Amino acid sequence: MNIIFMAINLAFALIIAPLIDGFERKVRARLQNRRGPSIFQTWWDLIKLFRRPSIEPRDSVKSFYIMAPYLTFTAILTACLILPTLLPHSLNFAGDLIVVIYMVSLATFGFSIGAFSSGNPYAQIGSSRELSLFMSEELVLAFVVGVIALISRSLSFEHLFPLPLRISSILALALLFVIIYVTSSRIPFDIPEAEPEIIEGPLIEYSGRHLALLLYFIHLKRFLLYGLFLNFILPEKPGIRIGGFLIGLVILSLVYSSLEAYYGRFRIDQAIRLMKKLSFVAFIVWIMAMVGW
Repeated sequence: MNIIFMAINLAFALIIAPLIDGFERKVRARLQNRRGPSIFQTWWDLIKLFRRPSIEPRDSVKSFYIMAPYLTFTAILTACLILPTLLPHSLNFAGDLIVVIYMVSLATFGFSIGAFSSGNPYAQIGSSRELSLFMSEELVLAFVVGVIALISRSLSFEHLFPLPLRISSILALALLFVIIYVTSSRIPFDIPEAEPEIIEGPLIEYSGRHLALLLYFIHLKRFLLYGLFLNFILPEKPGIRIGGFLIGLVILSLVYSSLEAYYGRFRIDQAIRLMKKLSFVAFIVWIMAMVGW
């Protein structure tokens, strides 16, 4: 039965992740006094791209360029199998939180490798920014994971959800909320893409099904991070949890898309300075968890 529940979770992730992006596009449009596309528009875009052939740049390192979208998509799918989402069932083993973080990191690494191997200087600049921002996020995330592990005395989802409420756990969840916003490449942290400046950055040379896989990865990554946050705060009772998970997805989408609608873009140095400040805050929260707060 657990395999069936995991299959339901995976199918739900695959279907709902593009719809969440479509919903957020609609919210941003309304906040900016525009009508906006249908919430199904992201799905129509993906289907159109999957039907088209991929074009390989002449100057690319073809083996890495072709491998990167498949590596990225496979890694994020694996993470979706491990993390419980709609139903509280998944692959349970010691340290599965660390494995999910590694899978998301591997997907980001594959995303950057594809951009570097394309041979396009704009893609390489975008990939460099992606890795710089990623490394600055990881320090904050490491302290957050440290706080969660100290409070729960475990790195397994079976013992982590829901997270006991303390001052340090509430602050850690607040930091996780910010990190999810940053790692989702939302304005003002969409520095790697920077459409007016480097024309989509890492994605500039990708087309067809390869571009569809990378865009699908971005949507699934956002859904996965939403699910991780919600698992820490939702109760264990199945009926309440399912309803709470669906409502939580809508609330997070509304909050994040509303924030995104009113920001300009950061420079990469501004974003990294902000991450350094958050790292210091995360370190203080970790000290608080160490002393039992």
